[in-house]
Amino acid sequence: MNKFILAAAVLSALTLLLHVFGGAPQYLVPAWASDMSADQKTLYSVLWHTITALLGINATALVFAARSARPTPLVLLVSAQYMAMAVLFFVLGLAHLGTLWVQPQWVIFSAISALAILGLRGAHKSLKNSTAL
Repeated sequence: MNKFILAAAVLSALTLLLHVFGGAPQYLVPAWASDMSADQKTLYSVLWHTITALLGINATALVFAARSARPTPLVLLVSAQYMAMAVLFFVLGLAHLGTLWVQPQWVIFSAISALAILGLRGAHKSLKNSTAL
């Protein structure tokens, strides 16, 4: 079991919980109470729940990757998704809010990616050692 990739999976699962239980009351519920059109509210909900699904799928994928002898493709895919999200929060936070700290989600998405990528280093070393025997 790759401990770094497993840590990334746990952090991804915790992020899912924060998203659902912390973010929904802060963002989803007020959006539905707003004067946006039904079409806009529905699109906002679809986007919200898409992120919920993505966080759950990625956490699960990282658990599988942590248990895999060859985790590279899965880890790279999940890490690319999380880094894209981190970049979006970083760039749009600066551009629209003038700060990175109103929506600091970029920190957690970067951390998940970093842990997973660190796990690949260990996976490559153990794979190299097992094939050398």
